Amino acid sequence: MDKGHVLIVDDEREILVSLEDVLLDEGYRVERAESGETALQLVRTEAPDVVLVDVWMPGIDGIKTLQAVKESNADIEVVLMSGHGNIETAVAATKSGAFNFIEKPLSIDTVLRIVDSAVQARRAKDLKANNVGDVILDGASKHIQRVRRAIRRAAKDTGPLLIAGERGTGKRFIARAIHENGDGKEEGFRPVHCRSLFPVSGEKGWGEVLERLAPATFQGTVYLDGLEQLPMVEGEEFLTRFLAHTKGAIRLMASVEHVGTSKDKANVRALSAKIGADAIHLPPLRECKEDILPLANRFLSECVEIGRHEKEFSEDVIAVLEDYDWPGNIAELKGAVTKAASTSQGPEIHIDHLPYAIREASDFDVSTSKNDTPSNFNVARTQWERQYLAFHLEEHDWNIDETARAVGMTKPALIRKIKAYNIEPILPASTVPRETNQRSISKSVVLYGRGLHSGLKTGLIIEPLPPGSGIQFGNLTSPDTVRASVDFVDGTNHATNLRNGTVTARTIEHLMSALHAYKISNILIKMSEEVPVMDGSAVEFCRLLEEAGIEDQKEKREDLWIDKVYEVGEPNDGKGYVRIEPADSFSVSYLIDYPKPIGKQTYVYEHKNALGFQEEIAPARTFGFVNELESLEKMGLAEGGRWDNVILVDKARVVNTQLRFPNEFVRHKILDVIGDLYLAGRPVRGKVTAERSGHRHNVALVKKLMEVHG
Repeated sequence: MDKGHVLIVDDEREILVSLEDVLLDEGYRVERAESGETALQLVRTEAPDVVLVDVWMPGIDGIKTLQAVKESNADIEVVLMSGHGNIETAVAATKSGAFNFIEKPLSIDTVLRIVDSAVQARRAKDLKANNVGDVILDGASKHIQRVRRAIRRAAKDTGPLLIAGERGTGKRFIARAIHENGDGKEEGFRPVHCRSLFPVSGEKGWGEVLERLAPATFQGTVYLDGLEQLPMVEGEEFLTRFLAHTKGAIRLMASVEHVGTSKDKANVRALSAKIGADAIHLPPLRECKEDILPLANRFLSECVEIGRHEKEFSEDVIAVLEDYDWPGNIAELKGAVTKAASTSQGPEIHIDHLPYAIREASDFDVSTSKNDTPSNFNVARTQWERQYLAFHLEEHDWNIDETARAVGMTKPALIRKIKAYNIEPILPASTVPRETNQRSISKSVVLYGRGLHSGLKTGLIIEPLPPGSGIQFGNLTSPDTVRASVDFVDGTNHATNLRNGTVTARTIEHLMSALHAYKISNILIKMSEEVPVMDGSAVEFCRLLEEAGIEDQKEKREDLWIDKVYEVGEPNDGKGYVRIEPADSFSVSYLIDYPKPIGKQTYVYEHKNALGFQEEIAPARTFGFVNELESLEKMGLAEGGRWDNVILVDKARVVNTQLRFPNEFVRHKILDVIGDLYLAGRPVRGKVTAERSGHRHNVALVKKLMEVHG
C-alpha cells in the first residue's frame, strides 16, 4: 500500500539524507531538494502529499516555498522545520497554511507522527474536495466533449482502463469519477503510486505485492498512478500477474503521463493493447482555451465564503488567464484562483493578486524587462567577466600583480583583458566622480548565529534587490520592512536598533559596516528581529558578501560628499565627541581612553577598498567589562552565551581570549562608526574624527547630515 509521497527541502545535505533514509524505511515515497527553486519544480511535476521544508534557506526561503506550494496546489500539506525560529514564525507559518512546525534538532518520532498526520489530512482533502473530474465535465470545448463521451462509456464498463494526460489534468479524479458513476460505486477505490511497488524479487515477493494491492475481500477498483514509472520488463510482468491474480473481479485503472506527441500516443496505444485496456486521453488546458474562464469562475465561486460579496476577474486578469500556457493544467488554475481570491480584499481580482509565476510570464507584468537579458551565452559570459575583473581591480587598488594573483591569471593575460573590455581605472582622488554604480549581491545567502541582546539562536537571509530599493530589514513572516535609515533608529544603547511599526532590526552595526565597506546599496535582510552577533566582529559578514558575489547595477547614485564641518559633543570633555569634515576620501581617526588594561589607544583608518577593511577593521571584536556583568544581565544582554562573542576585560587583563591586534579595542570603535554612518543611505566621503563616542553620537551626527543632505 502507498503510505504517502513526501518531498524534503533543506540546504543541508546531511539532513536531507538522514530524513530520506528514515522515511523510506517507513514506507514513504521520497523526493528531495536542496533549494526552494528545485522544490517548486518538483511540486509541479511530482505533486507530493507532504512537503517538509526548512525555514532558513537562500533564494526562496521556507516561508516563500510554503506560500508558493499553496499557490500551486492548495491541497498539498507543508510542514516547516527550523532550529532558528521563534513562536512568531510558527504562528505566521500556520496562518500561511502550514500544517505544522517542527523545531530542530529533529526528533524522529515527532517527524514520523507529523508526516503521518499530514498525509492523512491530504487524503481527507481528496475525499472532501469538489471533484476535478466533475469540473472537467463542465467544459464546452470539442476536446472536453470527446472526453465526456469517453467517460460515460468507461463508467458502464468493468474492463481495464488507461488514462493518459499531462500532470494536473485530473487523471486521478477522472478515475474516481468513473468508479463512482459505475455499477461498482459502492465498492472501494484504491489509489496506488507505481513507484512504491518495486523492487520485487521472487514468487513470494510478487505474491505479497499482489495480495497487498488486491486482497481476496476487496472487490472495487485499483488505480495505478504513474504507470510509466514502472521499469519496462518488471512493469509488463506486474500487469500480467495482476490481471491473472484478480481474474477480472477487480477493475484495473492506470494513468500515464504524456505530452501529446505522436510517440507518446503510440506508446499509450501499445500499452493499452498489451493489457487489453481502453484508453482516455485528457487534453492539456492550453488546448481548451474556451474552457479556462468558465473553470476559473467555478473555482472562484467555490472560494467565496458564505455571506461575503461575490468576486470577479478584471478584464486584464481574464486576458492573462486565457493567454497563459498552464503547464500545471487544471490543478495549477485552481491553485492560482484560490490564491487570488484569498489575496484580493475587494470585489475585483487584479493582476497583482495572481501568483508570481503567472505574472512573470505575462506581458502585463511591467516589472519584467526582457531588454536587459543577454542575447546569448557568450554575451552573458563576457558581461560577467568584465564585471568580475573590474571589481577585483578596484578591490586591489588597480595593483595589476595582486589582481592577477587574486583572479588566477597571468599578468599579461589580465592586461589583455583590461584592454579588450576597455576597463578604466579609478580616477585620482581629486577627480573622483560624485556618482558611482549602485550595488547588490548576485545570489541569496544564509547565516546562522546568536543574538547579542537575547542570546537566542537566530539567523538571517540576505537577498538581492533591484536598484533604488535601499537596504531593508524584515522577517520571514511578513512583507513589512524597516529601511536602514536614521529615521527609523529605535535605540543606541550598546547597539544600533531599528523599528518600523511591528518590524524590528537590532544590533545592525557590524553588518552595516561591511555593507558600507563593499558599497552595497540594495539588499533585503530577513531575520528574527536580531542580526546574529557571530564572534563580535564583521568578519563573517564580509565572508558572506564574498560568497554571495558583489554585483554592480546600471543605475548610478551619488556618494555623500561632506560640504562643511559637522560636530556632535565637545572635544576633551570626556563625554564623547565626533566630527566630520570635507575630504575626497573616507577616513576615521579615533581615540579611546579607558582604565588599564585597555588604556589610551588611537588609530587612523583610510578606507580604500573592501580588502583594506577586511584586513584592518573587520576582525576587531566588541568588548565589555567584568564589572558590568550584573547590570548587563539585568538588561538581558548576557544570556545564552553572549560572552563567547566579546572580549571580556577585568581590572588587569583580557580574561577570555587572545587579542587579534594590540589596539583591537579602538579598531572596533571605528567599525561601529563605519556601520552607523551608513544609516545615511550612501557611502560617505569625509574625514571623521572621534573621541570616546558611541552609537548615540554616531546616530546624532548622521541626523545632522540628513538635515542638509537628506
